[in-house]
This record gives sequence, C-alpha cells and structure tokens, in this order.
Amino acid sequence: MAEGDPTRPMAPAGPRPRSDDGVGLASFDKLQQPPPGRNQRRSSKCFVYALALVVVLCAAFLGFALAVLRVKTPELRLRRVDVEALNYSTTSWPASLSATLVGEAVLRNANFGGFEFSNGTAVSVIYGGVALGGGKIDGGRARAREREGMAVKMEVRSSELAADVDGSKNLTSDVGSGKVKLTSYAKMRGRVTVLGWIKRWRTAEMNCTMSLQLPDRIVRDLRCN
Repeated sequence: MAEGDPTRPMAPAGPRPRSDDGVGLASFDKLQQPPPGRNQRRSSKCFVYALALVVVLCAAFLGFALAVLRVKTPELRLRRVDVEALNYSTTSWPASLSATLVGEAVLRNANFGGFEFSNGTAVSVIYGGVALGGGKIDGGRARAREREGMAVKMEVRSSELAADVDGSKNLTSDVGSGKVKLTSYAKMRGRVTVLGWIKRWRTAEMNCTMSLQLPDRIVRDLRCN
C-alpha cells in the first residue's frame, strides 16, 4: 500500500474528546438546579407563617373583644351618708322615728363606653323588710372608665310600720337602744354605648346597710355589697 494515499481523509489535529466530558457537564447542570423538595419546603414554611399570623390576629381580636367590646354592669354604691334632720321618741308605743338622710352615691363605669341612666332612680330605705321611705337619684351619664358622684336625699318615717306589729315592736326596742339598722336599696337602669354602635342595656344595683346612731345623730358602719 502506498504511504500518501490522497483518497484517505486525515485525522484532525488537536486533543481528542474525553469520554467523561459528558458526565462533567451533567454534574454541573445538576449543581445549578435546586435540590428536589426545596420548593415544597418553602411552600410549607409560607403556610406555617401564614397560619401563625392568622392565629395571632385571632388572639388579638379576641383579646380586644373581651377587653373593649364586652359590656359590664356598672357598680352603684353609697360613699357616705349624713344626718340632716332627726326626730325620735320612746314615750309612746310604738316609738316614732323620722329622719332626713343626705349622702353621695357613686356610679363606677368600667366599660369603654359611656353609661346613660334614666331620671328618677328610686332609692328605698328599708327596716326589717319594710320600706320606711326613700328618695331619688337624678339622671345623668357616667363617662367611660370613670366614676360619677350623685347626691341623694332620703326620707325615713316610722309611720310606714303602723300595720306591722312585729316591726313596730322591734323598732321600739331599737330606738330605745339608740341604734337603728337600715338598708338602702336601688336599681339604676341605663344604656352602655361602646364605639358608637354597640348599645347594651344594663341595670346597676345598690344594696347598702348602715347603722343610724340616734344620740350622736350620725351614720356608722356603712357597707355596700
């Protein structure tokens, strides 16, 4: 065979391709691609964060509703009672007693809205389960989370016990001892308005006991439930 056969193609000059070049390129492509499951993990994290945010918002709204939107019943108490006029006698049976008591009732409104109460709240003065008289509290408004003081004047007359033999007997004994235990009771109905659109009716009750000291013409042991 001749050495320089012109019909036979000659091999190109330069380095021959290696068999592992394709493997290297494939490995490089794999490194560039995100590992499997990363997108799923990101989606799971986003879902967890969103769920946590919803829980926090729900808890915040619940706390807001319990603290602000919940309407409570205001508290009504007697803070002090003074004797303006007093007359009593034990020379006849039954004993007689008449007194004019003046004091200050305090309405505590713990709501985040004002409490408007009607005019003429009746206040009863009770002895032995029988009303001996009473007075009235004028209408008004207690602002949100504040206390409102109101003057109250109560009249007490033992003549209301005329038909109660046992009550008259007990009163005669108490007047003779110089100390008469009385109870002051009232119901105040009004409306609480929160944020201008939440309106709820509530009734505040007052139940206070006191001891009328006849010789000293003062009221002691004032307690309210």
